[in-house]
Amino acid sequence: MKDYQQKRMKEFVLPEAVYRQALWAAKDLLRMKNRIKELQGKIDAVSSQIVRESRISGAYSDRTGNMATEMASLSARIKAIEGALVSVPEKYRGGIENKLFRGLDFGDDYHPNTWRKWQQVYLYNVAVNLGLY
Repeated sequence: MKDYQQKRMKEFVLPEAVYRQALWAAKDLLRMKNRIKELQGKIDAVSSQIVRESRISGAYSDRTGNMATEMASLSARIKAIEGALVSVPEKYRGGIENKLFRGLDFGDDYHPNTWRKWQQVYLYNVAVNLGLY
């Protein structure tokens, strides 16, 4: 299926740039979760290296603080994206998750127009939660 907006649902139509940002933010969810796990593993290892590097170069870089800031930013985005799923009825959430988060098909349980409608509602709420619209 194409990734386009349903124009007949006027209250959920977003500007094209905002729609694309919300779409790709939702598709990027698994990468963001993996990045948080990666950062959590690195934070403990980095703290002992900071002292050594600051003595050698004479400069001080707060890598742990930078990683914590990135983790906080990613966590907020993940919370906004997952929080938008509340706007979709329970029976459609699995198909939306398959399509956007895993790159699979919606499934054959419901008509494609029904899937597109709920994807539109979901992406609208993602855009609102992320502060894009």
